[in-house]
Amino acid sequence: MKNRIILTAALIAISVSNSWADVVVTTDGSRLTGTITLIDKGVIHLETAYAGTLKISQEMVETFETEEPIVVRLDSGTVMSGPVKSSGSKKLKIQSSDGVLETDTAKIATSWSPDAEDPEVVRNRRQWKYQASLDLNGKSGNTEKFNFGTQLEAKLEGPNDTLSFFAEYEQGEEEGNKTDDNAEIGGSYQSFFSEKLGWYIGTSAETDGINDIDFRSTSAAGLSYRLINKDHQKLVARSGLGYRYTAFGADADDESTATLDFGLNHTYKYKDIFEMENDLTYTPSIDDFGVYTAVHDSGIELPVGSGKNWKIRLGVKNEYESEPAAEEKLDTTYYTRMIYSWD
Repeated sequence: MKNRIILTAALIAISVSNSWADVVVTTDGSRLTGTITLIDKGVIHLETAYAGTLKISQEMVETFETEEPIVVRLDSGTVMSGPVKSSGSKKLKIQSSDGVLETDTAKIATSWSPDAEDPEVVRNRRQWKYQASLDLNGKSGNTEKFNFGTQLEAKLEGPNDTLSFFAEYEQGEEEGNKTDDNAEIGGSYQSFFSEKLGWYIGTSAETDGINDIDFRSTSAAGLSYRLINKDHQKLVARSGLGYRYTAFGADADDESTATLDFGLNHTYKYKDIFEMENDLTYTPSIDDFGVYTAVHDSGIELPVGSGKNWKIRLGVKNEYESEPAAEEKLDTTYYTRMIYSWD
């Protein structure tokens, strides 16, 4: 009986060893076993049976080995496919059908499984992304209040350019009186021809029954400047020239003016926990800088559940018009938005 137990334990140990055959040795001597699924941007992804997927900084890795072939791209651009073996401190041997290549651990730029794609190729590919969202708020009792808003967005995004389209509608009532009644559609394109500099063009059309706007079109084009361009954080400033046309209701004359266009967009993502976005636009009239509109929108997005499709956004939007057709110059909206996104 005792021999059977020992034999069973040995078979389990051999099975686990065969299933998780890759080994990562860190600079402090730790030996981690599992399956290396990806090396990208200085991080080794090791899938384990005991702790899920571990993400290990490549700087903290002394060496590693793989049982099965993997595709490796070095910093020099050389690409080879085969099992990787350790050949000493910080030294590796890639054993391909064309021969053996010896290199340093630090010179591995990227690695992926043979049935996958080079992550750099995937990263540089343009991809459509879609998003639909809904705001719905109500209150009954001492105050009867209702607010409904919906937004649709489509983006074709690459590492250096973005083509986007959007449509949104908002309607609200309080005590039987309309507080919101506006709709807007638009599109924009932004492209960077260097690490920092780029250009943009955009246009939108809107109606607003509360502010007595029958139709307003706004267009602008100019230069963009990337102040921060990291995976988790981006800050882009823009400045250019624009044109705004507004057709008011029966009690006001139509207006058209050339404008300046200034904007600032900031996004920050913290792991998979939350994403924050701040957007500011300022468009003064060229004829009179005292006539301007300013729009500020800040929000934080949190994932809902374990998937990546559903999110909830908490935010505030301020719209200021120096010479509005309605009485109020500042319109502030606090919103909670349910978002569904897909590729």
